[in-house]
Amino acid sequence: MRFFGFFPGAILARSPAGELKRPPSLLFSIVYGALSVGAVSLLAYSIFAYRLVQGTAAMYSAIAAVYLLLTGLALSRLVLGPGAVARFALLFATAFLAYALVWCAFWFGLRGKHHADLWGAAVGLALMTWLMQRAFARTDDFLPAFAVLFAFHTHGYYAGDVLHVLVPGSSGRLLWGVAHGLGFGAGLGYLLHHVQAPLRLQLPSVRIP
Repeated sequence: MRFFGFFPGAILARSPAGELKRPPSLLFSIVYGALSVGAVSLLAYSIFAYRLVQGTAAMYSAIAAVYLLLTGLALSRLVLGPGAVARFALLFATAFLAYALVWCAFWFGLRGKHHADLWGAAVGLALMTWLMQRAFARTDDFLPAFAVLFAFHTHGYYAGDVLHVLVPGSSGRLLWGVAHGLGFGAGLGYLLHHVQAPLRLQLPSVRIP
């Protein structure tokens, strides 16, 4: 996973002295992640809300494409080091593609039954967590990181499902997207703060929470 250039040594090597930005706090990472991915999710779910793409498989593919293309760009604000935008966009696209393929395998494999969406999210997010940890050279605490991401994502997704049932029509579908994005983004914000701990440990005068 060195290809992405997020190992602490690689980031420090390409960062001029004194020009590495101060790491965002955990609270900022969670809030920013929630709001930024919430906005991306609103855009993605508009495809579902307004039936912009016909056919189930095509619609899911279009929604996934929005997440894949925009989420990494939105979250790159939380990534330390120069050149983070392009590098993290590529990393997140890889991780999200893996997640999406796993989710679709469960959803279509189980035909939407037997909690297919929950199983798909669990396995897909576990793979995403592993890939992100590998890319940032974080080799410990996999289970806590995955558990937090999964908890935020699941709460957002099912809170959105409730809103979708309570509010009819396209508005309910959009609310589902917003809630899902807020939860997913909060979890991703936490994960990004978590995986960058090895780098923060090497920065002078930065207290690690």
